[in-house]
Amino acid sequence: MKKVLIVVYYWPPSGGAGVQRWLRFVKNLRAFGWEPTIYTAKDADYPVFDEKLFDEIPEGVETWRHKVPEPNKLISKLFFWQKGKDSLIYKNQQQVGNDNSFVKKSLWWLRGNFFIPDARFLWVNPSFRFLKKKIKKGDFDVVVSTGPPHSLHLIGSKISKEFDIPWVADFRDPWVNMDYLKAIKLTKYATAKHQELEKHVVTTASKVVVVGKTMRDEFKTNYDVDSSIIHNGYNTTIELSDSTILDDKFSIVHVGSFLPKRNCSDLWKVLSVLVAKDDLFAQKLEIKLIGNVSPDILNSLVEYKLDKYLNKIDYIEYEKTLIHLQKAQVLLLPIDRIDNPEFVITGKIFEYLNAKRPILVIGPTQGDAAHLVEDCQAGYCSDFDDLEKIEQIVLDIYQLFLKNKNTINSVNVSNYSGYELTRKLAGLFDSLT
Repeated sequence: MKKVLIVVYYWPPSGGAGVQRWLRFVKNLRAFGWEPTIYTAKDADYPVFDEKLFDEIPEGVETWRHKVPEPNKLISKLFFWQKGKDSLIYKNQQQVGNDNSFVKKSLWWLRGNFFIPDARFLWVNPSFRFLKKKIKKGDFDVVVSTGPPHSLHLIGSKISKEFDIPWVADFRDPWVNMDYLKAIKLTKYATAKHQELEKHVVTTASKVVVVGKTMRDEFKTNYDVDSSIIHNGYNTTIELSDSTILDDKFSIVHVGSFLPKRNCSDLWKVLSVLVAKDDLFAQKLEIKLIGNVSPDILNSLVEYKLDKYLNKIDYIEYEKTLIHLQKAQVLLLPIDRIDNPEFVITGKIFEYLNAKRPILVIGPTQGDAAHLVEDCQAGYCSDFDDLEKIEQIVLDIYQLFLKNKNTINSVNVSNYSGYELTRKLAGLFDSLT
């Protein structure tokens, strides 16, 4: 059996979306002739923890852990922030660009301009020294680095060069075009450094893997590199029930982190109008938000007088979220309102597809997420702020709900199973060896 070393930061006990992609691949790699070994962080400051995910790791998979310096921990202590939803890592996406505190803005500026490419850059050289002691030439056939954090690609690059191993650089999110980098207000030097490092990774990796068409097109345009699209996919080791009873409310369900830039005020406005003029709609409506929800979102619901319809459920174990997905009348997928929203293709979209419930995408109708939903005939898409379209979609689904006919006959969903996507990944590995 061939062997692959996977360099990954988000790994159990980490919870949240970042851990799921490679956990799925690792579950299935042996079926295609590849034995994985994991290199990951020790005592990492993860945004959320899910100890139960340890049970998802196949028996016998070797995991190497090395202490990771966490500058965020120190900064968090300065502001008395705790682990979990109040940590700086979580606030990285929650508050950057939204906090008017001079001290906090200054810290963000320092972090963005001196911690390049990210706060894990201090882990690169210690990791290389650690792995040099662990690895002998010929131990591995391929090394993989997955980011963000994109500093892990620098580890992959060093290992590839030192041991002459083909290297796969996996991009779960953009790098230079990541929206929060713009909010940090990088200096010209920092901007150039990010671009230099991204170019190095994309042009020197044996193969580049991305999660969507827009990122693939960008790397082709910028670096003339043909990357491979391997989507995040959904979990095939957890069987979903065929007899789930749907919510008796007209439930609009969102699972996962609901961050400020995903706030869909256009939908809230539509719903506020509908509940005001239709008593039955008001009686039936439920807005179910599961996971970390930004105060901005909660305040927006209050502003539109929708808080009385809110069912907020804090972070729960992954398997339990799947039950809520299957019961939902509508699965809400708001795309981040950023300069390049076409890139956004969140991991939850594949769990949504697998749940086979109607998906409502609010975002660019020419974006990666909308194309996926349309290709699978799995729901409805509306551009940002198209109130007329959003209202029509909501009413169409609501009428089906009243008639007990709110179903969706999606197609090609199995193409995005973890098993099938691992088959594609293993084929890529094989091509390098």
